[in-house]
Amino acid sequence: MFIMPRKAWLWQYWRRFLGLGLVVSGVGLPLPLQAAERLVLVAGDTTWMIPLVEVQRWVDSGHLHGSLTPLAQLLPAPVLENVRQWLTRPLPLTPRQSQRFLRTEAGRHVLQRLGQLLIPPDPQALKQALLPLGQQPQPLTVLRLLQSFPAETVAVDALAVMRLLLNAQTQQHQTAQALATFTLLPPQRSTPPFSGQPWQTQHWVFRPPDQPQRLLQMHVFYPGRSQAVPVVLLSHGIGQTGRSLMYLGEYLASQGFAAVVITHPASSALKEFWERPQDIRRVLAHLAQHPWHRRLDLQRVGLLGHSLGGYTVLVAAGAQPQPLALQHQCQSDFALLNLSLVLLQCRALELTAWPSVEPDPRIRAVIAMNPVIGGILGSTGLSSVRAPVMLVGGGGDWVTPVLPEQIQPFRGLQGKDHYLVIFPTAGHIDGLDETRQFHPARLPPLPYALAHLSREFFRAHLFPAAPALTPERLRQPTLPLRVIRSHSGPPR
Repeated sequence: MFIMPRKAWLWQYWRRFLGLGLVVSGVGLPLPLQAAERLVLVAGDTTWMIPLVEVQRWVDSGHLHGSLTPLAQLLPAPVLENVRQWLTRPLPLTPRQSQRFLRTEAGRHVLQRLGQLLIPPDPQALKQALLPLGQQPQPLTVLRLLQSFPAETVAVDALAVMRLLLNAQTQQHQTAQALATFTLLPPQRSTPPFSGQPWQTQHWVFRPPDQPQRLLQMHVFYPGRSQAVPVVLLSHGIGQTGRSLMYLGEYLASQGFAAVVITHPASSALKEFWERPQDIRRVLAHLAQHPWHRRLDLQRVGLLGHSLGGYTVLVAAGAQPQPLALQHQCQSDFALLNLSLVLLQCRALELTAWPSVEPDPRIRAVIAMNPVIGGILGSTGLSSVRAPVMLVGGGGDWVTPVLPEQIQPFRGLQGKDHYLVIFPTAGHIDGLDETRQFHPARLPPLPYALAHLSREFFRAHLFPAAPALTPERLRQPTLPLRVIRSHSGPPR
């Protein structure tokens, strides 16, 4: 008999593994003629067969039966209850999102990687299993995934899954160790009243001379006063538009900045690695030539980006992509634990020319939220950035996990006044607000927190007379955060 893992963390990471598989549900194949009846865990010559009807009965009743009975001796009751809830816990993915993803090269790559965990390896079977889940209104769950496989038996390479779980435990342990060195700033428990000034807005569209086929849109938010003010450019993530960051543009305008929210044209991810950093240069050139430019102090520029936009603003500030390091990470056993790596960054290995942008001395400060940088830039790639940088991550982000995507790259930043801020429970897109109904008193906690961080960081580095930024000034009314500051070199 195959002996199940005894520790609770194994079950937590089994949940993450199968949850990752659910990302790739899609369309385009015929519905399966039959549904799975049993799960078989295979370790060499040892197997353990688990009828799925007994799993369903346990989920419905809370009582273990038949082949599941030994679990009562192997795992404590609280862990069993967590596993039971996990099997039917909906994942936050819509059929439309999963269908769109499956059509991409990245989706096919993930199917290929996950299909290797089946015995025999079969990415097509995984795709067929995910098809009905993407077409039905019921929420996506792990139990429904198992039940929808197009064969009576789902055989899984238990040793390969165990290696994945062990790697996940290692990453979790290293993340906890790293975060323990950060300063914990508990919530203030009170929200200060909003004080800001009225702002105005304009919408511009232009085609840059060097890429006339590339249509760039800008929403410009600016204070009502006439004197020139510092400028902050905002870059959204892949699959988003500038609309997701407009609340930040509006807030910064109310605090005395001019904010330019860019909407990059939708194109292939591979093209965006090259074009997006150039978009920052193109927008600055357009602003300098626009008749309206006298309202802008283009010698004091800040950049803010989310996800791929985080990569965009860091490269625009002088970060250098690292193809050899990226290739090594894409071949690592830890790759499947980092969705942004396997879905996006590894695509950059197909580039025939890598972006190299000379840092613009007008760029005085950079904020990268949930940035996609761990593989393609890493700590070495960030070592060439001279402007003060704030990296922001979320402890609940499974797209750009904080250890490889923020904590480890942060170590490469040289000099002083670099900040790394982690919100312990935040996810990858929790800080976005596409409704664009700006009102500080109604902003959800994380968007409010990001607005506050942005104001404090840019105020300290874009206004000459502003006092130096301290970690205490980053404290939030409702959310705890962990923060570390680099004073004279990279943290060790």
